[in-house]
Amino acid sequence: MFDWGGVAGDLTDITTGVLDFMIGGGLAGEIVKGLGYTIGPDIVRGMVQGHRAWAKFLGGPAKQDLARLHQSLHTMLHRDLAAELKAAGFPRVGGRGGGIGNWAEYFAENPGMQDEAIAILRRVTREFDRKNGTKVSRYLDEALVKGKASASPPSP
Repeated sequence: MFDWGGVAGDLTDITTGVLDFMIGGGLAGEIVKGLGYTIGPDIVRGMVQGHRAWAKFLGGPAKQDLARLHQSLHTMLHRDLAAELKAAGFPRVGGRGGGIGNWAEYFAENPGMQDEAIAILRRVTREFDRKNGTKVSRYLDEALVKGKASASPPSP
């Protein structure tokens, strides 16, 4: 009788060891670089996550097709967007004062700013795709065509 749990553990150890060897020797970074990515070996280990291309806090629908991104890329995209919105004078993203309701209130009090924020989202997404070989902007374009921005807080 096989100990399948032990086999799975051994395979995980072997895979992790190979990745550590490749990363330590720089091979993974070279492979990733050869694929056109700019973030290095983190992508080799990154978990794949779903990303709403049209952020809910910017009025995007809760239900939309999700772009698949490695965790490291996903984090980087959110960081880039938050930085660009901050540089343009928008409220904080996330946390106290930066939630969906806060943004909806901001848009209601500042007509036209939602369109400006979406323009920043489009620009950041396209630049991100160009730098990292992703296709998030396709998901964004699709969501923008299908949906209509909502400047009101989500209903409970």
